[in-house]
Amino acid sequence: YRKNGNSGNGSYGIKAEYKAAIINRFVAEHNIATVIEFGCGDGNQLMQFHFKNYIGFDVSPTAIKKCNHIFRNDSSKCFFLYKPEALPENFTADLTLSLDVVYHLIEEDVFGKYMDNLFAMARKYVIIYAWDVEEATRYHVRHRKFSVWIEKNIPGFQLIESIRKEGVCDFFIYEKH
Repeated sequence: YRKNGNSGNGSYGIKAEYKAAIINRFVAEHNIATVIEFGCGDGNQLMQFHFKNYIGFDVSPTAIKKCNHIFRNDSSKCFFLYKPEALPENFTADLTLSLDVVYHLIEEDVFGKYMDNLFAMARKYVIIYAWDVEEATRYHVRHRKFSVWIEKNIPGFQLIESIRKEGVCDFFIYEKH
Protein backbone atom coordinates (compact mmCIF):
# COMPACT_ATOMS: atom_id res chain seq x y z
CA TYR A 1 0.00 0.00 0.00
CA ARG A 2 2.86 2.40 0.78
CA LYS A 3 4.10 2.06 -2.81
CA ASN A 4 0.64 2.83 -4.26
CA GLY A 5 -0.37 -0.81 -4.44
CA ASN A 6 -3.91 -1.95 -3.83
CA SER A 7 -5.78 -4.86 -2.31
CA GLY A 8 -5.41 -6.95 -5.46
CA ASN A 9 -7.70 -8.08 -8.24
CA GLY A 10 -10.01 -9.87 -5.80
CA SER A 11 -11.16 -6.47 -4.51
CA TYR A 12 -11.81 -5.02 -7.97
CA GLY A 13 -13.90 -5.82 -11.02
CA ILE A 14 -15.86 -9.02 -11.53
CA LYS A 15 -14.48 -10.81 -8.46
CA ALA A 16 -15.41 -7.89 -6.20
CA GLU A 17 -18.88 -7.72 -7.73
CA TYR A 18 -19.36 -11.45 -7.16
CA LYS A 19 -18.33 -11.20 -3.48
CA ALA A 20 -20.53 -8.15 -2.96
CA ALA A 21 -23.58 -9.88 -4.44
CA ILE A 22 -23.21 -12.90 -2.13
CA ILE A 23 -22.47 -10.90 1.01
CA ASN A 24 -25.10 -8.19 0.41
CA ARG A 25 -27.73 -10.90 -0.11
CA PHE A 26 -26.70 -12.64 3.12
CA VAL A 27 -26.70 -9.38 5.10
CA ALA A 28 -30.19 -8.49 3.84
CA GLU A 29 -31.66 -11.97 4.37
CA HIS A 30 -30.31 -12.24 7.94
CA ASN A 31 -30.97 -8.63 8.97
CA ILE A 32 -27.32 -8.02 9.83
CA ALA A 33 -26.85 -4.66 11.57
CA THR A 34 -23.13 -4.78 12.41
CA VAL A 35 -20.11 -6.13 10.52
CA ILE A 36 -16.44 -6.43 11.45
CA GLU A 37 -13.97 -7.25 8.69
CA PHE A 38 -10.52 -8.63 9.42
CA GLY A 39 -8.42 -7.41 6.50
CA CYS A 40 -10.32 -4.41 5.11
CA GLY A 41 -7.51 -3.52 2.70
CA ASP A 42 -7.77 -0.33 0.67
CA GLY A 43 -11.57 -0.02 1.00
CA ASN A 44 -12.40 -0.65 -2.64
CA GLN A 45 -14.36 -3.83 -1.93
CA LEU A 46 -16.19 -2.08 0.92
CA MET A 47 -17.61 0.49 -1.52
CA GLN A 48 -19.79 -2.29 -2.95
CA PHE A 49 -21.17 -3.55 0.35
CA HIS A 50 -24.45 -2.41 1.92
CA PHE A 51 -23.73 -2.44 5.67
CA LYS A 52 -25.51 -0.43 8.36
CA ASN A 53 -22.46 -0.33 10.67
CA TYR A 54 -18.96 -1.47 9.83
CA ILE A 55 -15.59 -1.80 11.54
CA GLY A 56 -12.56 -2.64 9.45
CA PHE A 57 -9.24 -3.95 10.74
CA ASP A 58 -6.03 -4.23 8.74
CA VAL A 59 -2.34 -4.79 9.50
CA SER A 60 -1.32 -1.97 7.17
CA PRO A 61 -1.29 1.55 8.63
CA THR A 62 -1.34 2.87 5.05
CA ALA A 63 -4.50 0.90 4.24
CA ILE A 64 -6.19 2.23 7.38
CA LYS A 65 -5.20 5.77 6.42
CA LYS A 66 -6.62 5.29 2.90
CA CYS A 67 -9.90 3.91 4.26
CA ASN A 68 -10.24 6.74 6.76
CA HIS A 69 -9.77 9.19 3.90
CA ILE A 70 -12.17 7.46 1.48
CA PHE A 71 -14.94 7.10 4.08
CA ARG A 72 -14.26 10.32 6.03
CA ASN A 73 -17.87 11.48 5.53
CA ASP A 74 -19.47 8.14 6.42
CA SER A 75 -19.99 7.83 10.18
CA SER A 76 -21.27 4.25 9.82
CA LYS A 77 -17.71 3.05 9.10
CA CYS A 78 -14.55 3.12 11.20
CA PHE A 79 -11.11 1.57 10.78
CA PHE A 80 -8.43 0.33 13.14
CA LEU A 81 -4.96 -1.11 12.89
CA TYR A 82 -5.13 -4.86 13.51
CA LYS A 83 -3.06 -5.80 16.52
CA PRO A 84 -3.98 -9.42 17.33
CA GLU A 85 -3.00 -9.22 21.00
CA ALA A 86 -4.69 -5.86 21.66
CA LEU A 87 -8.18 -5.96 20.18
CA PRO A 88 -10.89 -4.03 22.04
CA GLU A 89 -12.85 -6.49 24.18
CA ASN A 90 -16.16 -4.72 23.63
CA PHE A 91 -16.03 -5.00 19.83
CA THR A 92 -18.46 -7.61 18.53
CA ALA A 93 -20.71 -7.75 15.49
CA ASP A 94 -23.55 -9.79 14.06
CA LEU A 95 -21.17 -10.86 11.28
CA THR A 96 -17.40 -11.04 10.97
CA LEU A 97 -15.72 -11.29 7.58
CA SER A 98 -12.44 -12.67 6.29
CA LEU A 99 -12.11 -12.09 2.56
CA ASP A 100 -8.96 -13.17 0.71
CA VAL A 101 -6.89 -13.11 3.91
CA VAL A 102 -6.53 -16.65 5.33
CA TYR A 103 -4.08 -17.80 2.67
CA HIS A 104 -1.76 -14.87 3.42
CA LEU A 105 -1.28 -16.04 7.02
CA ILE A 106 1.85 -18.14 6.62
CA GLU A 107 2.84 -18.71 10.26
CA GLU A 108 0.75 -21.18 12.26
CA ASP A 109 0.54 -18.96 15.37
CA VAL A 110 -0.50 -15.91 13.32
CA PHE A 111 -3.18 -17.97 11.56
CA GLY A 112 -4.47 -19.40 14.86
CA LYS A 113 -4.71 -16.02 16.58
CA TYR A 114 -6.41 -14.48 13.54
CA MET A 115 -9.02 -17.25 13.45
CA ASP A 116 -9.58 -17.02 17.22
CA ASN A 117 -10.21 -13.27 16.89
CA LEU A 118 -12.42 -13.68 13.82
CA PHE A 119 -14.76 -16.07 15.65
CA ALA A 120 -14.54 -14.41 19.09
CA MET A 121 -15.96 -11.14 17.76
CA ALA A 122 -18.87 -12.78 15.93
CA ARG A 123 -22.21 -12.73 17.72
CA LYS A 124 -24.06 -14.69 15.01
CA TYR A 125 -22.15 -15.40 11.80
CA VAL A 126 -18.69 -15.67 10.26
CA ILE A 127 -18.05 -15.61 6.52
CA ILE A 128 -14.69 -16.72 5.15
CA TYR A 129 -13.81 -16.33 1.48
CA ALA A 130 -10.73 -18.43 0.70
CA TRP A 131 -9.50 -21.68 -0.79
CA ASP A 132 -10.03 -24.56 1.65
CA VAL A 133 -7.20 -26.80 0.40
CA GLU A 134 -3.88 -27.94 1.78
CA GLU A 135 -0.88 -26.85 -0.30
CA ALA A 136 2.76 -26.04 0.32
CA THR A 137 3.72 -22.47 1.13
CA ARG A 138 4.74 -20.39 -1.88
CA TYR A 139 6.11 -16.87 -1.39
CA HIS A 140 3.42 -15.15 0.73
CA VAL A 141 0.66 -17.72 0.21
CA ARG A 142 -0.18 -20.80 2.25
CA HIS A 143 -3.40 -22.54 1.38
CA ARG A 144 -4.65 -24.68 4.23
CA LYS A 145 -7.68 -26.75 5.06
CA PHE A 146 -9.04 -24.14 7.49
CA SER A 147 -12.45 -25.85 7.78
CA VAL A 148 -10.77 -28.79 9.55
CA TRP A 149 -8.88 -26.39 11.84
CA ILE A 150 -12.18 -24.65 12.72
CA GLU A 151 -13.88 -27.97 13.55
CA LYS A 152 -11.04 -28.85 15.93
CA ASN A 153 -10.44 -25.44 17.52
CA ILE A 154 -13.59 -23.31 17.45
CA PRO A 155 -16.44 -24.74 19.51
CA GLY A 156 -19.93 -23.30 19.20
CA PHE A 157 -19.90 -22.59 15.46
CA GLN A 158 -21.27 -24.76 12.68
CA LEU A 159 -20.76 -24.54 8.92
CA ILE A 160 -24.22 -23.79 7.54
CA GLU A 161 -23.39 -23.08 3.90
CA SER A 162 -20.57 -23.19 1.40
CA ILE A 163 -20.76 -21.53 -1.99
CA ARG A 164 -18.50 -22.65 -4.79
CA LYS A 165 -17.94 -21.11 -8.20
CA GLU A 166 -15.34 -22.06 -10.79
CA GLY A 167 -12.35 -19.75 -10.94
CA VAL A 168 -12.81 -17.96 -7.61
CA CYS A 169 -12.39 -18.78 -3.94
CA ASP A 170 -15.19 -20.44 -2.01
CA PHE A 171 -17.46 -18.92 0.61
CA PHE A 172 -17.80 -20.66 3.98
CA ILE A 173 -20.58 -19.40 6.24
CA TYR A 174 -20.57 -20.35 9.92
CA GLU A 175 -23.32 -19.78 12.44
CA LYS A 176 -22.94 -19.54 16.21
CA HIS A 177 -24.97 -22.05 18.22
